[in-house]
Amino acid sequence: MNRNILRQIADIQIQADKITANATNSTEIIDFARYNEEVKAYLLQNVKDDFIISYVREIPSVPIEDLEGNTSLSATILGLFSGGLGFNIQQMKRLERAKEVVSILKGKYASIEFLLKNHFL
Repeated sequence: MNRNILRQIADIQIQADKITANATNSTEIIDFARYNEEVKAYLLQNVKDDFIISYVREIPSVPIEDLEGNTSLSATILGLFSGGLGFNIQQMKRLERAKEVVSILKGKYASIEFLLKNHFL
């Protein structure tokens, strides 16, 4: 295990802090979600310890399909008639749900970082 992955794990935790503190647009969260999937895939391929792998498998995926603008027709029409307020409230709820997952994800990466440091270094 090289130190590069430990830096990536530390970096993803820092990014998770930034998102949970002040992310207001879906693009930031979608980019973070993709980075999360890349880091998880790397860990699954390169970590050989079954105990650590079990933690990696527990890392949730960020629900980006909710953030990519897939709203129902009725929600879109209601949003148009209410001046967009309905859409904004719905989008804010989606962002908050994604932020909750990012917060959980950060904790999982903190545990994995601790395990990797104590197991491989």
